[in-house]
This record gives sequence, C-alpha cells and structure tokens, in this order.
Amino acid sequence: MSGRRSQAIFGNRDFVLLWFGNATSLIGLFGARITYPLLVLASTGSPALAGWVGFAISLPSLLFQIPAGIVADYADRRRTLIGCQLAGLAAAGAAVLVVGCGLPNPALLLAITAFVEGTAYVFFSLSELGAVRDVVTVEQRPGAFSLFEAEQPIATVVGRATGAAMFGALRWLPFVADAASYAVSLATLSVIRGDFSARDRHGASSRRGLLLDGVRAVWTEPFLRVSTLISGLSNMVIQIVILLLILRLGSTGRPTWTVGVVLGAAGVGGVLGSFVAARLTARYSARTVYRGSLFGWTVLLVPIVLSTNPVVLVACWCGVGAVGTVVNVALTLFRVRVIPEQTLGRAVGAANLVTDGAVALGALLAGYLLSAFGTTATGSALVCAMLVLAIGAHYLGGPTQRAGESIPEASTADSPHRG
Repeated sequence: MSGRRSQAIFGNRDFVLLWFGNATSLIGLFGARITYPLLVLASTGSPALAGWVGFAISLPSLLFQIPAGIVADYADRRRTLIGCQLAGLAAAGAAVLVVGCGLPNPALLLAITAFVEGTAYVFFSLSELGAVRDVVTVEQRPGAFSLFEAEQPIATVVGRATGAAMFGALRWLPFVADAASYAVSLATLSVIRGDFSARDRHGASSRRGLLLDGVRAVWTEPFLRVSTLISGLSNMVIQIVILLLILRLGSTGRPTWTVGVVLGAAGVGGVLGSFVAARLTARYSARTVYRGSLFGWTVLLVPIVLSTNPVVLVACWCGVGAVGTVVNVALTLFRVRVIPEQTLGRAVGAANLVTDGAVALGALLAGYLLSAFGTTATGSALVCAMLVLAIGAHYLGGPTQRAGESIPEASTADSPHRG
C-alpha cells in the first residue's frame, strides 16, 4: 500500500472509527477465545471438555454462515454490527460472573457464553466486509481492504498473548477485557455517519434463491470448490495442532503466558505475510500460491509436532500464520474477481460454512484424538494429513494459471471491480 493511499484512507473518519472499534473488539474476542479452553482445563483437567468449549465458540460457523451472508447482503449493516456487539458484551459479562463467582463445574455455562460470542462473530464478520465498502470510496478500497485483512493477525498477536497473560494473573480478567472491547466498538459504531443500507434488495427472486445463490457461486467455479473443501480439512488439522500445543507446553511446566506467546506468533506471521502477499499474488496465480502454501504448512508442522522448545515453536507457528495470510489474500482476491458483488456476502458465507465450520469440528475432534492417542501419535498423523491435502490440491482444482494470465471477472455491471 503506497504512502498516498495510506494517508487517504486514514483521512476517512468513518473508516478509521469502524476499523479501530472492530479491531479492538476482535482483540478482546481472541483473548477470551484462548481463555475458554485454558479455564476449562484448569478447572476440570479434561482435554475433552476443553474441546467441547472450543467447539461451542466455533459451532456457529457451522450453523449461521449462510443466514449471516443473507443479512450482510440485505440488511442495514450498522444495525447488524451494533446488535452483534451488544450480544457479545452480554456474553462476556455473563462469563465474568461465572468465573468471578467461582461456580463449580463451569464448563456448561462457559460453553453457552462461548456459543453466543461465536454467533455474534459470524454475523459481525460478514457484515463488516460490506460496511467497509459502505464508508470508503472506490479509490480508497485497496487501502481499506488491506487494513481489513490485517485485523485478524493483529487480534491474534495481541489478543492471545494478553489473554493468556491476564488469565495467569486473574482468571476472570480476560473476560473483563473482552467486555470492555465490545464497549469500545459500540462507542465507535454509534458515531459513524453514512449509508449502511443494502445496495440491492431485489437480487434474489425467492427464498430458495437467497439460500442457494452463494452456494452456487462457489460450487460452479472449480478452483473455489476444491480450495474450499481442502481449506476446511486443513483448518481441522490446524485446530487440532492448537490444542496439541497447549497440552505439550502445559506438560513442560512453563508459565501460562508461554502458550499465549507461542500461539500469538501466528499473528506476527500474519502481519508479516500481509507485506509479501500482494507481491506474491501479483506474480503468481491464486492456484499456484494456494498449492505452494499447503506444502509450506506441511514442512512447518514437522518441528511443531516434534519439539517443545518455545523458540522453535514460535518460529514455526509464526510461519504458519504468515502462510495463512498469504492464502487468505489470494483466495479473497480470486473471490472478489469471479463472484458478483451483490452475491458476495452469501458466497463468502457459503465458503465459510465449510472452512470455518471445520474449525468447530476440529476443536471437538482434537480433545478426543489427543485423549485417545496422545500428542506424539496425533502429531505424526497431522503431518501426514496435511501432506495428503497438499498433494491433493496439486492435482485438483483446474490447471495452474501462468503469471500475468488474466482471471475471468464477474460482469462489471453486476460487480464493480474492487481494485
């Protein structure tokens, strides 16, 4: 992003307010997200219960992606964002009470609050994409969406590290910070000006069209279809690796904040990856970047499953995050080019139903796999699984596009190019 574009986007008051508030709430959410399994493990000593709570915060990704996409395409997005932040604030406040009052066996109550936060996040994230578009000009979109892509890596770094550190000090403190982050976002949303209403209220002729248009947009494009499926499976692998890391680091007797530092390294890698993603996606096709990234993940997982050295784990997990950001940018650019804009929310929701929903299944499966087979056998299986996915992606999803070869775009009458 050039200096001129950066200055232009930071001169947009509404975008700065939207981005700052939303990024702050994401930091709080990621801090709480790492705290949920840590708290259940500390309270019960059960990896399976920790997996269930992780599943609860990710389950909405299985249930609500397409409904959230419909809301993003057809509802006033500021009202949706405010409603989501209010729901998240209520859930975080309830979690503070559960932990602060020292209720016995808190796993069920925490699973409920985690589910509410996860639901709010699904609706929030898809509406945020449209809200960013609503407050910026066409010329500002490249800079705006670059910052939008940086939100999650930043939240991963700050949220995970501070969440684990606060948990080590006071178990309820991460949830207080989570609630405060929602309050900040509500304050910024309340003063943003502009029109956040849906641009096209007549794009689908029936309820069936509302539900299926997004699925059809993903399913009919070979690369989107295959990459969505493989991304879901690779997300399951990564989710199991996260719990494996928590267990292995916990078994070494290191302080709790070590877990936050290691897992937060993915966010550092994500920020670093955002600097090279534009250059890679300009030079190589989305297919080439995607396939190479899967092999990169496979290589990085080997030392992760073999070592308990925090330095090694930080370096490799940082690499995992960097590769993940490159993948996200490549897939996002491809989606924006081939999917009509009025269907984008539902199409991204349909893809997220698979990719993010797999995170929920991975969180649930992780506890049982690690309980049954231990960290060594499970870790070896994860490396093999990622290698199989990389090989599969190499042979599926259509021919590799040469650098400089044009990608078919959606009709400009229906989908203005976002830059």
